[in-house]
Amino acid sequence: MDTAHARQDPHPARFRRLVQHPLWAPLNQPGHWNALASALNPVWSFTESRARVVRVVDEAAGVKSLWLQPNGRFNGFLPGQHVLLELEIDGARHGRCFSLSQAPRADGLLRLTIKRKDGGPVSGAAHALEAGQVVRLGQAQGDFAPRSVGGKLLMLSAGSGITPMMSHLHALAAADPARDVVLVHSSRNDADMLFADEMRALASRWPRLHLHQHSTQALGRLDAPALAARVPDWADRETLLCGPDGFMQTVTAMYSAAGRSAQLHSESFGRRAAAIDPDAAEHAVSFATTGKAFSAKAGQTLLEAAEGAGLQPRFGCRRGICRTCQCRKRSGTVMNLLTRQVSGPGEELIQLCISTPHSALELAL
Repeated sequence: MDTAHARQDPHPARFRRLVQHPLWAPLNQPGHWNALASALNPVWSFTESRARVVRVVDEAAGVKSLWLQPNGRFNGFLPGQHVLLELEIDGARHGRCFSLSQAPRADGLLRLTIKRKDGGPVSGAAHALEAGQVVRLGQAQGDFAPRSVGGKLLMLSAGSGITPMMSHLHALAAADPARDVVLVHSSRNDADMLFADEMRALASRWPRLHLHQHSTQALGRLDAPALAARVPDWADRETLLCGPDGFMQTVTAMYSAAGRSAQLHSESFGRRAAAIDPDAAEHAVSFATTGKAFSAKAGQTLLEAAEGAGLQPRFGCRRGICRTCQCRKRSGTVMNLLTRQVSGPGEELIQLCISTPHSALELAL
């Protein structure tokens, strides 16, 4: 037996028990220290990543960019990643993931470009933000990026799928201007073309960047023949793809038919939408952080299903009030049993006690 280890091992445990003893409350409770820090400055926190809105920019009809100054709890990001934006709406915390649309900057500012979604509480609240307000941020996630270094690169985007591409474009312009890059971006019309002036300004000082802006109203859908006509050497390029599901399915099928699927990397916040079937007998649910999985019956709450599988997620009121059971849904679609509102397929915060699945799910617990 290692006697030195035996002598040392109890001390950290004793120290933790001493520090956590109720006698020292509230001095040993992070929530109280966070409340004190927030009283001095709303963006300060000992445990939470928060950010102050520096400015709000109208990009197009229904689209705004938030420029944010994060506090020291934010760990930075890589081009192509996204963050969970959390907002207080009617006294409850809601969150959705949005791509960062600017490369990392020396001043630390972040840019989130958000399209307002009909009936979307987070996008609507985000559009109502003003300079000076404070929001919560999750840490950056995702690995949507080229796998090769220096090779020919093709970026394909449609609609708000341009947001992670802008992050990559700014980064490549600064770090690898010799790289041969083609961007094909599709939008309904010129008025809806996000970052048009910004892209042209990049291209004016980056000769190796070739832009193709496609208006579906004038030219029709950007299908496989149209794409091949614009980029004849598409099959020789590593490709990044982001946009609406229909557009992504078209491009994915094109690459699959040509035997080029390995060179195509797509982003839908790291997950494609799972097939929705509210009438299915049950749906598969997996926990990204533990690797555990279980099934949830139609109409059954995720909390009940998890407990029936022998898991022990946190909970409080079991009625959708206290939000103790709130967790991050990474992919899939759920319905809120109180409001009957159906979620989107991407990342957002949900409450286990009032959510039932409409598709396969991946949760972060």
